Amino acid sequence: MRKTEKFSEEAKRKIVMEVLSGTLTKEQARHVYGIKSKSAILEWMRIFAGLERRVPKDPLPILRNMSEKQDSNNELKARIKQLEEELKLSQLKGRAYQIMVDIAKEEYGLDLEKKSGAKQFKDSKKKSQG
Repeated sequence: MRKTEKFSEEAKRKIVMEVLSGTLTKEQARHVYGIKSKSAILEWMRIFAGLERRVPKDPLPILRNMSEKQDSNNELKARIKQLEEELKLSQLKGRAYQIMVDIAKEEYGLDLEKKSGAKQFKDSKKKSQG
């Protein structure tokens, strides 16, 4: 039967801080403090960081969550591609409109661009009726 080592929470925190600060490597800390487990310090780091254990007792929820995130990422990528295509089309339409306005101005002398301060068509009808 293997003897389990017992370290107080304070001792664990001290060892973890020494490793995180660079005073000791994990291997040096294991040697200095007589820690036999190769993963104990890493496990303590996870606990103090509020992370779950590396291998959960039931990994299925995590695997499902990862699968859902992957599906969500794929949906987002598809939506981004769709929006990029719509943006290109909109830019082409805007460019085509600008070319039509330029042609109307050059060929027919029509100025189709709205001037700032110009009255609306509805306002001019009301004044002519009154």
